[in-house]
Amino acid sequence: MQLAHQAAISVGSLKVRPSTREVVWDGGREVLQPRVMQVLVALVLAGGEVVSRDDLIAQCWDGRIVSEDAINFVIGQVRKLAARTDAFRLETIPRVGYRLVTGNGAEPAAPKVEAAPPPRASRRRVLQVAAAAAAVATSGGVGWATWRAMRRQAAPVTIAVLPFDDLAPGEQTRFLAVGLAREVRNSLSRIAGLAVVADASSFALSAQRLTDSAIGRRLGADFLLKGSVEQAAGEVRISTELVNLASGLQVWAQTQESRGGDLFKLQDQVAGAVIQELIARIGPDRIREPPPLRRRDPEVFRIMLGANQLIEQTRALRMVNREDQGSDAADQAQDMVKRALAIDPRDPGALVVQAALVRNGWTRELARQPLSGAQRAAAAAELLRQALTADPNDPSALAALGDYYRRFEWRWDEAETLFRRALAIDPNHLEAHWAYGHQLGTLGRVLEHLEHARAMMRLDPETVWRRLDMPRALYQLGDHGGAMALYESELAANPENLFLLRELYFIHLTESDAAGLAARIRRVREDVWKGRPPPAVGALLARAAAGLEALQGRPAALIAMVDKDVAAYDTGAALAGTSQGRASVDFLFIYAMEYAWGGAVGPAIRMLDRALAGRSVYWPACLPFGYAHFPAAMRADPRYAALWRTDPKRQELVRSRLLAIEHRQMAGFLLDGRRVTPKVPLDPLSRHA
Repeated sequence: MQLAHQAAISVGSLKVRPSTREVVWDGGREVLQPRVMQVLVALVLAGGEVVSRDDLIAQCWDGRIVSEDAINFVIGQVRKLAARTDAFRLETIPRVGYRLVTGNGAEPAAPKVEAAPPPRASRRRVLQVAAAAAAVATSGGVGWATWRAMRRQAAPVTIAVLPFDDLAPGEQTRFLAVGLAREVRNSLSRIAGLAVVADASSFALSAQRLTDSAIGRRLGADFLLKGSVEQAAGEVRISTELVNLASGLQVWAQTQESRGGDLFKLQDQVAGAVIQELIARIGPDRIREPPPLRRRDPEVFRIMLGANQLIEQTRALRMVNREDQGSDAADQAQDMVKRALAIDPRDPGALVVQAALVRNGWTRELARQPLSGAQRAAAAAELLRQALTADPNDPSALAALGDYYRRFEWRWDEAETLFRRALAIDPNHLEAHWAYGHQLGTLGRVLEHLEHARAMMRLDPETVWRRLDMPRALYQLGDHGGAMALYESELAANPENLFLLRELYFIHLTESDAAGLAARIRRVREDVWKGRPPPAVGALLARAAAGLEALQGRPAALIAMVDKDVAAYDTGAALAGTSQGRASVDFLFIYAMEYAWGGAVGPAIRMLDRALAGRSVYWPACLPFGYAHFPAAMRADPRYAALWRTDPKRQELVRSRLLAIEHRQMAGFLLDGRRVTPKVPLDPLSRHA
């Protein structure tokens, strides 16, 4: 947007003069910052229509990658202007964008634009418009969505990689300093949607010791990567930092060290760390077309087909408590991964499968390692970094890293970028749909979660743990009947599935549905198993019976069971891998639920705090404003409100869910206690609602 070419605008009593950046109203005058004026003009010219953040970035930041803080700051300045002038109001449409309205908001803003010479169009812009018009004439017309997509397609992000400084001049470090910058540039050049500045000018600019912003302006870059190499006492230390040139802020820095190790391996680690950080900052709108994937060795490809099938088997076997058979399948998968990596140590597919084995502790060897879930996940993330070093566009590695961010670090924005990149490259990628859907459900964006659940039902109707995503989404949308119908269908087909049985127990417990839980116990024990359920199913039914007694006012048996499990967890069970489809820390959330509905408020709050500290939000319906939120006695306890204020990420989660319930994106309860149940849209492509 060129402010000099924008005509003056009237919005109610407010006069907006873009060319001089002035706003004038009765009793006041102000000169706005250029970016604030650009955003204000974009919102006014929309005429009361919603303007997305992507649209604002394209119009006001020229499509550059922009931090959330930068956008929020500018929007905040527009809001302050609205409050000072009382001429308009800025509405936020969560997860969509912003709308400027005047008066009481009943009618959309209708700006009055004064006559002005038409802006000069660049030759490039004329050609773009002509090409679009030709496409319309050829195709017979395009819809509004197509025009928006054409207008919002963003240019690639540009990064300048400067030569690394040699802090301890020597032959070896000089070689490493030069070679490392070259290797990083080569690696980054493979990322879809990223343009790398890698010519002699970067060396010349670096030698002039210009400021970061000055270098960025000369090279036309969005980001600047620089670093240094130092060697002392046999140890090589490499420091790197990434600078956002739009804000001038350092957005990431890291130091890698190697004592007498392989310098080429160290170089590879540095390049991988940069890739891992950068791909989470490049949105899918930067990808013009699916990038070519790394070519794989045919034998490795064949081996990994079998390994991936074994991973699916171990998931399914563990859900029905066949832990030994699940370990057998995982051990076989591990052997196949070793064979594949012996042929190609950098094969992304093999590294992703190895990461899944490590994160979940599925093999017998990995299960014996005394590691917490967070430690296992960190080791898995290192393998994913290696996979993305080999191929920054591998959708499986992108989805797996996004899942790590959303599950263990609550870096939801970066995770969303990774999921969307994976789906832009492969729209049918099951793991990306699954993990992205879970994140959306946790944050309260359940209508979006439902879209991904439906996609998985169409793409993979055979796998039970993916099918269960559909009733989960429907349940969080308040479609109790639709969710239970699907749960019942799954139970009829998989009566030994402990994951499913435990989930049904949770639903009855958290709804305080004593009658439904009693009927469930009776049907499973008598109708399904004729009074002789398998031992694991029998143990779960006994626990459900204790939960039933708790709902009937006799919680002693359930509390005793939970106390015993918590003691076992604290003496070593926390170091176990994933069991029955749940990470070990997820059981802390489950214990909090059972304590809560057993009336033990203090232990429930302490256990919930521990679960959240471990980044477990296992049952989203129990989270704030949810369909089955914690009992009133627990929510009334000051400690419950306090635990959500102890961590900025917890506060972010609460804010996201509040916005979602206010805009009917999930079922649950508003702050004033009113219940909200959104309308679930029909899926025209499936028999599932």
